[in-house]
Formats: sequence, structure tokens, C-alpha cells
Amino acid sequence: MILRKIVLPYLLIMVFVLVGVFSISSTSAFAMNSKGHANIAFHTDANTYTKTATTIDVYGICNSNGVSVELYRKGNNKAIKINDVYKGFNYNKVTGGFSYKTSFSLKGLPAGQYDVCVYGSWGWKDYRAELQHYLTVQR
Repeated sequence: MILRKIVLPYLLIMVFVLVGVFSISSTSAFAMNSKGHANIAFHTDANTYTKTATTIDVYGICNSNGVSVELYRKGNNKAIKINDVYKGFNYNKVTGGFSYKTSFSLKGLPAGQYDVCVYGSWGWKDYRAELQHYLTVQR
């Protein structure tokens, strides 16, 4: 009975600490996913970019026509940076589409919140996807 009162609190504390360590060390826990059409789904490598960060990396899937990946500042509907992705695709049998990676340099980008939007088309259909939440850039 005394052993239970002594060991149980320490065991619970250890479990909470381990869960916290594993959740912080997982990089995918910090990645931002997109909302929109599944044919051009994408995600970024982080939610927050600190002073030491150099790029915003965007990973996604698309059809063979390519996509336009655009960076917007919150509250502004004019794209700050645009990356057109046409080459360097890798076919993914699981998703049935092509995967890509593109990056936006953070050099000269002021602190604030940003959104990434991806636009693509296939035949007569146009597709659009954007981040679920804004990215935060710290300077």
C-alpha cells in the first residue's frame, strides 16, 4: 500500500514527461496541412518560422500539368512570391499523382502572418487549396 502511494505519482509524472518529449520532438506535429481540393493537397514544414529559419518548404501532390504555389501576407490578396512547379515531379503510386517540393526564401520577408495557396488545373477543371491556418514568421 505504501509502495503504491510512493511509486504511482512518480510513474504518472514520468508518463506525462515522456508524452511531452515525444510530441515536441516529432516534426510532423508542427507541419501545416492544406484545405481545399484533394488533387493538389500540400503541407508546409512548420507553423512558425523563427529568426534562424531560411525557407518555407512546401510539399504536395498534383497532376502532370504542374501547379502554381503562391505566398500571401495576411490581409493582402496580392501574391508576394510565386513558384511555378513544372519539373522535378516524382510519381507516387499510393496517391496516384506526382509529388513536388518547392521553397520560398525568407530573406527580406518581414515578420507577420502568411498564407500559402496552390492553384492547378486538369483538363477543364481548376483546383485550389490553401493552408488551414496562417504561418507565422518571426524576425
